[in-house]
Amino acid sequence: MRDEHASTFEWILRTWLEGVGNNPPLTIITDQDQAMASAIAVVLPNTTHLLCSWHISQKFPEKLAQYYSAFPEFKMNFNNCIYKSLTECVFEARWASFVEKYHLQDHKWLKGLYELKHKWIPAYTRNKFSAFQNSTSRSEGMNSFFDKYVSSATGLKEFIENAQKTLARQLMREKEED
Repeated sequence: MRDEHASTFEWILRTWLEGVGNNPPLTIITDQDQAMASAIAVVLPNTTHLLCSWHISQKFPEKLAQYYSAFPEFKMNFNNCIYKSLTECVFEARWASFVEKYHLQDHKWLKGLYELKHKWIPAYTRNKFSAFQNSTSRSEGMNSFFDKYVSSATGLKEFIENAQKTLARQLMREKEED
């Protein structure tokens, strides 16, 4: 893609939707890209849009570094609140306790995540169909795999040839492992 504007994502989603017989997915999982979120809301208004928990969790150490280093139990308490709260009520109680314990009431980034809780906290998303997926990690893994062999400067013919070679190598690795 040349740009990551909402209009570009809208075109991509409309084109993809046409390609799948205008059958929108029940659920779509993305990172926190605002342009993508806007496009999904316009093109796929009846699709549940969830956020990739892996992308969000990758930001925890950076955004909460001072708490990680100051409180040895912080990470465990944070993860328990987010990932081990089985119901919305339990999550809300744990969240309130967690925020109070660490004086996080004014933490801008954390407040933003809380506002998006219905899109990534398991207690809120567990009843949304997602084929037991909560991240784009499989997609990210394939992207990483192909990045070794293909770039944005690769022409169509070269892309197809490289993709075929890449898949052949992967099949060979799988056969060796078997």
